[in-house]
Amino acid sequence: MMTSQAPWSIAARLGTLLFSAVFALAFGGGGLYFGVLPLARTMSAAWEVRSWQAVPAEVLSSQLTSNNDGDSTTYAVQARYRYTAGGRIHESTRVGLDPAAGSDNIGDWHQQWHARLSAARDRGQPVPVWVDPADPTRAVLDPHIRWAKAIFHLPFALVFTGVGLGALWVFWRALSGRSAGAFDSGGRGRTTTGDAAVQPTGSAVARSSASRSQRVLWVFALFWCGISFPMAALFWMGGSPWWAQIFVSVFVVIGIGVLTLAWRQSVLAWRFAGTSVRFVPAGPQAGESFEVELALSSRALQNAPPAGRRLRLAQYRVDDSGSGTQERQVEAFERGATAMPDMAGGERWHARFELPADAPTHGGRRSGERVDWRLEILTAEGAVEVSYDVPVQETPARSAGHPMAAPDRFDRRTVWGHEEAIPPRHEGWSAGDAPSPLPLPDQVQVVEQSDAWEMRFRQSGWRWAAALAMVPVVVLSGLWWRSGPRASWSDALGSGLWWGVAFLLLFVLHAGTRQWRLRVRDDGVERELASWMWRRTRVVPLASLDHLFHKLLYTQSSGRATTAFHALHAREAAAGSSVRLTPGLPGAASAVAVAQALQAAREHRAGRFTPGALRPPSGASWRPAAGWLVWTLWLLLLAAVPGWL
Repeated sequence: MMTSQAPWSIAARLGTLLFSAVFALAFGGGGLYFGVLPLARTMSAAWEVRSWQAVPAEVLSSQLTSNNDGDSTTYAVQARYRYTAGGRIHESTRVGLDPAAGSDNIGDWHQQWHARLSAARDRGQPVPVWVDPADPTRAVLDPHIRWAKAIFHLPFALVFTGVGLGALWVFWRALSGRSAGAFDSGGRGRTTTGDAAVQPTGSAVARSSASRSQRVLWVFALFWCGISFPMAALFWMGGSPWWAQIFVSVFVVIGIGVLTLAWRQSVLAWRFAGTSVRFVPAGPQAGESFEVELALSSRALQNAPPAGRRLRLAQYRVDDSGSGTQERQVEAFERGATAMPDMAGGERWHARFELPADAPTHGGRRSGERVDWRLEILTAEGAVEVSYDVPVQETPARSAGHPMAAPDRFDRRTVWGHEEAIPPRHEGWSAGDAPSPLPLPDQVQVVEQSDAWEMRFRQSGWRWAAALAMVPVVVLSGLWWRSGPRASWSDALGSGLWWGVAFLLLFVLHAGTRQWRLRVRDDGVERELASWMWRRTRVVPLASLDHLFHKLLYTQSSGRATTAFHALHAREAAAGSSVRLTPGLPGAASAVAVAQALQAAREHRAGRFTPGALRPPSGASWRPAAGWLVWTLWLLLLAAVPGWL
C-alpha cells in the first residue's frame, strides 16, 4: 500500500533542519570527543604496547596534582623516570596508555601510582617500564587498560553518538523533503495531518506491528543499557556502599528486561516478515463491508490456534499530544478466518468485516486524538500477536466537514464531568420486580456491626506508594546516621536531609495506614477518611441515598486496555452541592453495585436505633491522629542517634 505524504512547509523544514543540526553537532560532537576518541586512543595504545618489552627504570620524580572546581576534585599523577634501552639512556614522563587523558577522579588510579612511584623513589628501587623495541624513546609505566575509565566513556560513545546519528538521519530526511514522521510499511504510509482521505495503491506487502516496535525497543534499550550498565559497573568496581550497588542493580535488571522484550519482538518480526495483506476494496470506506486476505508463511503459523484462525478489526485512539503516547481501544469486531493452504507451505486467510457508518479515517484526527485502524491476528488465548494498519476511509461528506456529520461517539472529553444518575430503590428497582443486585467489586469489604452497616474500600494504590516512598526514607536515614553528630539540636533540625526524611515519613505514615470507610446508620451515612496522621468524617442524611449518581474519576491504561474508574456521589437534595462517597471503582457497574448495597442497607438500618435521632443529620469534622507521635519520635531519634553513636 502506498499513500501520498503531506508536503513539508518551509517553516517546518527550516525548523527541523535547525533543530536536528543542533542535536547532531552537540550530541554527536560530544559523543566523539568524550566517548569515541578516548576509547579509540586507549584501545589502539593497548594493542600497540602488547609487544613492548619490560625494562627496569629509575624514578626521578613523582607528583600528584589536584584541581578543585567547586563540585569535585580531580587528580593527575605526573612522573619522570630514566631507563636504559638499545644501549642508550632515555627519560620519559608517560604513565598510562593515553598520554592526553589529563586529570580525573574515576577510582584511585592516580593516587595509587603516585604512592607506588614515591615509595620506589624514596627507597631507590627500580620500577618496570614497557619500552617499544622499534623506538626506545617510547615507554609507558602502566600498559593495562583502565577499565573503570573506559566504562565511564561508554555512555558518551554509545548514547551521545547514537543521538547524534539519529539527528543526522532526521536532518537528511528534512533536507530531502521526506517526512520523518511518515512510515514505509512495505511500501505503505499514512498522513497524520487531518482527516483527509488517504488513497492506498501499490503493493500489498505490509510491515507488522512487531517490525515497527522492535526498532523503538532497540533504540530505547541502547539508551537505557548504554547508561545504566556502565554506571552500575562503576558503582560495583568503585567500592560503593551496598545499598548504592543494590539501587543501581535495579536499573540493570530493567535493562535486561528491555533487551529481552526487544529480542522477542525481533523474533516475532522475523516470523511475520514477508506477510502480505490485501484489502478489497483497497480503501475500505465507512458504512461498507470489505474483505481482507492475509498470505502467511509457514514460520508465521507456528503459534496458530488449531481450533480456528481469529482476526479482529479494532479502532484505537492514540493521544500523542504530550511527551508520550497513550492509546485506548474504543471498538473491535472479531471474525473467524477461512484458511487455505498454499504451495509454499503457508496459508491464506480470508475474512470479511463491516465498518460502522461513522468510522473515521485511519491516521486522521478525531477529538484531539489520532485514529488507528488495525487488523489483529489473535492467539488461541485471545491475545494480540501482531497487527497491521487498515487504510479505512470515512465517507466523502464527513471528510469535507458536512454539517450533518454525527458527533464522535468516542470523544473522551464528553465523558469527564458527565453525571449518570442512579434511581432510588423504590423507583428503579426493588427486591420483587428488579434483577438481582450487581456483585460488589473485589476491593470492597462489607462488615455488619451492632450500630452500623460498614463498607471498607481497599487502598492498594496508597499502600504501593508508601512502600516505594520507604526506599528513600531508609536511604536518607542511613546517610544521616553516617554523616556523624551535629553541633546542636538547631543545627540538626536545620538540615535539608533531616527535613527530607520528615516529609517522606509523613507521607509514608499517611499512605500506608490510609482507610476509606462508609457507614450506614439510622441517622445518616458517614464517610470516613482516616490514617495514623489525621481523620476526616462527613455525615449526610439517609435521604441523600435517593439522589446518587456516578461519574468518571480517572482512567488507567495497562498495555492496550484502558480501565475507567468511576466514583459514587450523593446530594442531600435533588439540586445542590454533592459529596463523593467512594474512591475510584473499576467500571460504572462497580459504582452502581455500591449504590445498590447502600440503598439496601438504608432499608435495613433506618429507624432501628432511636438514640440516633439525637445526633445531627449532617456535618463534617477533622482531627489529627496518634501517628503524629510516631512521626515526632522517629525524627527526634534521627536527630539524636548520630550523637549517641
